[in-house]
Amino acid sequence: MIKKILLIAVLMMFSGFIAEAQNISGKWSWNSSDGLKTFTIELVHITKDRVQGVHCVEDFEIKISECFKMEDEYTVTLVKISENIFQGNLLSGEGRNRLVEDIQLQYVPLDNSLIFIHTKIPTGISLIPVEAILQR
Repeated sequence: MIKKILLIAVLMMFSGFIAEAQNISGKWSWNSSDGLKTFTIELVHITKDRVQGVHCVEDFEIKISECFKMEDEYTVTLVKISENIFQGNLLSGEGRNRLVEDIQLQYVPLDNSLIFIHTKIPTGISLIPVEAILQR
């Protein structure tokens, strides 16, 4: 009987870890090694497999920033394609200079980080880093 209770407890704990493993809601940040650029993404789960959010990118060297708040329109739209991997797009720029950037996020539960990658390099001028490791 004790073995059954222990097995059930371990299974419940393990299933809880798996459910938590893909929760990428929250604010994620990256700073360039020289400290002149920052990039943040704030995400919320709309459904289990759909995530939306906003981004903020700042370049202190050329004094340009592009920041959106959750009260604004979503600029990040993602769909889960496999375990801990989400793909979608990020809208950057404004008006006629608006770019749709194809991105992928991979959640790494071991160190609670997100690997951000452009899956297609944008053709226009973009402040968004091509690759970044973001921390909560």
